[in-house]
Amino acid sequence: MSTDMIDLTRLGGRLAIVRRTYGDSIDLPNLGAALFAVLLGVPAATYQSYESGEAEPTVDFLVTLRKKTGVSLDWLLDPTDSAGYFEKPK
Repeated sequence: MSTDMIDLTRLGGRLAIVRRTYGDSIDLPNLGAALFAVLLGVPAATYQSYESGEAEPTVDFLVTLRKKTGVSLDWLLDPTDSAGYFEKPK
């Protein structure tokens, strides 16, 4: 991915939305970034750098996030996609 195409601040904000929404869905409404990182298999500092907009997530991370949470990667990465958080079933 190229950071020229992605607003890391906006992406970080959407990652925070994913974390909170996922936490609510598994009955952990106060799911913190450190525990979410563990659930996704990345170091807490790595996840925190993604959510704060300091670093660009890897493709492997995004695939894992998609599989674990069901988040639409279109919604996550495309600033023009406002369709919603979850992908529609195929």
